[in-house]
Amino acid sequence: LGYPNQMLFYNDGSISNEVWDCLLYEELGNQSPAEQQQFHQACMVGDEATKAGHHDQYFPQTLSALREHVAFILNELEELATWQQSVQDKERHADLDATRHPRLPLIKRHNEFVKYSFQLVQQNLDAMVSS
Repeated sequence: LGYPNQMLFYNDGSISNEVWDCLLYEELGNQSPAEQQQFHQACMVGDEATKAGHHDQYFPQTLSALREHVAFILNELEELATWQQSVQDKERHADLDATRHPRLPLIKRHNEFVKYSFQLVQQNLDAMVSS
């Protein structure tokens, strides 16, 4: 769909339109290849009315897919945080000290930021379900 650098969740929990477009494109591929092609064409020519019609029709499916993706990423980040905590056990992981791997604290802070952002996205998605 031509969105290589725009697949974003923002640090306020909002979701870029490109994310919704890509999820819908994938869903249409599972449901109706003909509609998927129509949607693709609408994206390529900027036909917002056709895109909106598809988004309206398939919103429950794309919302569900996005919620699953966000839950998966949050689970992965939680597992990673658990592992990072275990790395602090010097007896078990003596080879992973900060002198040999000076970027570990930076990576941990980055992962915490990503987790926080995804938690905000999850809150926004949960609000969409309850409304």
